[in-house]
Amino acid sequence: MTKACVVLTTIFDPVVLEDYYRNFEKFGRLDQVEVIVIPDRKTPAAAFERAKELTRRGLRTECPTLEEQEQFLAKLGLPGEFIPYNSDNRRNIGYLMALERDCDFVISLDDDNYARDGEDVFQEHAVVTGPAATHEVLEAAAGFYNICSLLRFEQNKRDVFPRGYPFSARHVQNPVSTQTVSGPIHLNAGLWLLDPDVEALTWLVLNPHVAAWSGEARVLGRHTWSPVNTQNTALRREAVAAYYFLRMGYPIGGTAIDRYGDIFSGYFVQACVKHLGGLVRVGSPVAEHRRNAHNYMKDAIMEWGAILVLEELLPWLRERKLSGSDWVEAYRSLSAGLEDLAAGWQGPVWKEHAADYLRRTASDMKQWAGACETIGGSGTGQVNTPGGRHA
Repeated sequence: MTKACVVLTTIFDPVVLEDYYRNFEKFGRLDQVEVIVIPDRKTPAAAFERAKELTRRGLRTECPTLEEQEQFLAKLGLPGEFIPYNSDNRRNIGYLMALERDCDFVISLDDDNYARDGEDVFQEHAVVTGPAATHEVLEAAAGFYNICSLLRFEQNKRDVFPRGYPFSARHVQNPVSTQTVSGPIHLNAGLWLLDPDVEALTWLVLNPHVAAWSGEARVLGRHTWSPVNTQNTALRREAVAAYYFLRMGYPIGGTAIDRYGDIFSGYFVQACVKHLGGLVRVGSPVAEHRRNAHNYMKDAIMEWGAILVLEELLPWLRERKLSGSDWVEAYRSLSAGLEDLAAGWQGPVWKEHAADYLRRTASDMKQWAGACETIGGSGTGQVNTPGGRHA
């Protein structure tokens, strides 16, 4: 029986889990799902009580205390400061705990993405556990596919792009072709109704809201990329070794690089997926994104450094040749590549600051790979690689 582990972090009472409880119960999935809620210092006692109540009703839900989280990290040889408090980086503890569980895939959620009644969330995400199959895939001429093109916006807004979509690939001719490819789905990114996941600049200028989606999930080709977040995303269990949520808050150019930890992690895991012969699916399940309150002027300042670094990083990432026949080896290969890139960083974006951030990130990635190897043993799942180049 296929099993999933749902991971989310919150500083609120996770009422969102009531929707997922009803969804899993409706489609007979309660015995196939375990939930890990990672609290932070601001998380109220109500979160722990809700976890106990959901468990009593049949949805196994764990909400480890801060002390238990620290003990878990120490067991893996990770210092407590490796995953900072008061940060959405805390979800990394949940990913590591999920890797330790008897599950086949991991579903990453945000606490404001709600399940819809008529869609089997488990089944849609479980596509990441399937064997190789034949898929019609999309190849975009610019190398990036705009997943917001699968959505219909209120007031017929156009040119909406997801958070993390490179600005260099926007507003250019980008014809999309289809071809038939055989491979397994390793990563599945669900979309959203109501509030799309776009950067603060788009919120300030367009204020977009989603009325509907196309109803058709799509698979990306070997040469096509898309931003992938942690809001409504699933990956096969062993891919957690390449899904470290990057640390944010590093000072760069007079501000702090922030709010893009999941976007960097989404691109990095895609690099490993492509290297290991897998595919990325986008579309369903579609969540209702009832976005928490935001100050978009503040968010725009916090995101700007990450946007600029990402613009310089993505061309390198698309061409980078990885090595290794499993997730840990591929991720270590990627971290070594970032070290090389930092040593010769020539981008115009705050050279020394950006290079130092890449070096620190590479070091964190190596520690993450080591912790995953400790949990999963050597390999955490080997996959045949089609030649080692993903672009």
